[in-house]
Amino acid sequence: MSGVTSSVELIKLTLCGPTDVAKEMALAAEAINDWNCQHGEQHGFWVKHQHWSTDSYPDAQKTGQGAINKQLIDSTDILVAIFWSRIGTPTATAESGTVEEIQRAIAGGKKVMVYFSDLEPLPAGASIEQVKRLSAFREQLRTHRSCWTFQSRSRFRDDFANHLALVLNDFPPGRKGRARRKPTETAVRQSARGPGNIQIAGDGNEIHQYQRPPVIKTVLERRPGSITTAEEHQIAEWIKELAEGTMGKSRNEAFGEWGARLLRRFKIPKREALLSANMPAVEAWYRQQKAIQTTGYKTKAPDQWKASRIKAIKAAMNSMRKTNEAYYPELSDRLNMKKPFTSLTRLTKTDLDRVYQMVLRDSRR
Repeated sequence: MSGVTSSVELIKLTLCGPTDVAKEMALAAEAINDWNCQHGEQHGFWVKHQHWSTDSYPDAQKTGQGAINKQLIDSTDILVAIFWSRIGTPTATAESGTVEEIQRAIAGGKKVMVYFSDLEPLPAGASIEQVKRLSAFREQLRTHRSCWTFQSRSRFRDDFANHLALVLNDFPPGRKGRARRKPTETAVRQSARGPGNIQIAGDGNEIHQYQRPPVIKTVLERRPGSITTAEEHQIAEWIKELAEGTMGKSRNEAFGEWGARLLRRFKIPKREALLSANMPAVEAWYRQQKAIQTTGYKTKAPDQWKASRIKAIKAAMNSMRKTNEAYYPELSDRLNMKKPFTSLTRLTKTDLDRVYQMVLRDSRR
């Protein structure tokens, strides 16, 4: 392929947190990659997630935290901090490196998203001293700032994906927080050959290496009456639910397939071309596809269907902090079962599906 000359906006998002939230970090990175694949072309920018362990280098002129501040925090657009049972090691000016990064990002006018995990039990060997320090910081932050809590990793992944989409709405094409340089004839050059794909952008020759370089396309202007951001988000949730119920495909493959089916069904080039007046028809299409999918899933792979239902019920119960002992009898009574159940695995497929539907309704209230 020959060289391509184009401009690309790069949004830098820095992930930070102590060592006990590595799984949450991986889930956040996965959500960012999904957003890039699904929306990057439409919005005209690409989100680069970074972490000190992979995106910083030793600098003998700075302290360890000073190098991270200079190389990552000062140039980031968004900072995402996650805590569970640890707050980290104190620095010269803050309770920990992550706390200093939060404070520095706030002072620098960055967008800062802070999450606290309420997963139980705490990891083996958790330090009481760390837990107490974290609890004090959490209360102090909640007094003055907005933050978020979660009770399961699946809930964190979903919540973070939603929050990321909302935050990125503040970065419309061509209007990042930093002023754009006036394009010149050689402002951007892109080599798109092989796995080494390198972009060299701007007069300062800033280099970003991608496994797959972003492709920038013209964003369609929305017509009067087009779906709102909230309606677009709802459609994305429906596509996500259908994708996660698809067997035999990766998550990204299923997302792409269902997104393409939606476009074909309504004969539109992009999701934004839908009108708000189409929303009832889109919802009817979603419910029809979901019913077909559920019936086929239950028949062709009953064990996987049952396991997925139980997993979803447990996740919803965790998010509501419901216990088996209190919630199972309540569900049995509300569903007019002949006798209370004590185990989800012993329910018939019909009763398990009834329990699943009721628990989901409860969790969405």
